[in-house]
Amino acid sequence: MFATRSTIDGAGATAPLHSCIDVGTAEALYRQVRARHPRLAVEIGMANGISTLAILTALAENGGEGQLISIDPNQSTQWHDCGRAAVARAGLAGRHRVLEKPDALALPDLLAADTRIDFGYIDGWHTFDYALVDFWFLDKMTPRGGVIAFNDCGWPAVARAIRFVQTHRRYRELDVGLPRSYDRPRSLGILLRKIKHRRLGDYFRRTEDRYFQKLEEWEPSWDFYAPF
Repeated sequence: MFATRSTIDGAGATAPLHSCIDVGTAEALYRQVRARHPRLAVEIGMANGISTLAILTALAENGGEGQLISIDPNQSTQWHDCGRAAVARAGLAGRHRVLEKPDALALPDLLAADTRIDFGYIDGWHTFDYALVDFWFLDKMTPRGGVIAFNDCGWPAVARAIRFVQTHRRYRELDVGLPRSYDRPRSLGILLRKIKHRRLGDYFRRTEDRYFQKLEEWEPSWDFYAPF
């Protein structure tokens, strides 16, 4: 798929490959799943299935009964089942389940069913509310030692959701071997005008995938708040 920049949809037609993670990001995801041997992983967003294949390949090579749930409300519509077809071509469908409904509905259902996960990958709708809701529910299902990762961390809303993780829960960031990269302002003038009212970190956001390991199942008190 990377070599041809194309994929095949559910009807067997060739489709362009776009809106996917790059090779280095996919390899880092694969390495983390290989190293951690999750019994159940959940990803938010499937699209063409690059992240899906990275996770499933690692699960298959780990052996055992490792499974992946992909939540993507647009898999058969916007993405024409490209991701689902790629999984089938790879022979990995037996480890995979697709929930084709909005994450804000699918995640509460999983939590209500007492689902416990070991690994989560958030690459869904990139507004703050959705990114935060995705993390909030995955956190409830993740035991101590589990890992939750974020894609597109340079997006302002995703970066702010990560700030919530760092200030309102007890996680530590992992070094997964991805080189640090930053989303810099287009000009010094724009930077100077904006930093009068914002933290400098808001304008030098890290853009590589970021991984966080849960240190403890901690809940703040009912009136807790930390600026983020």
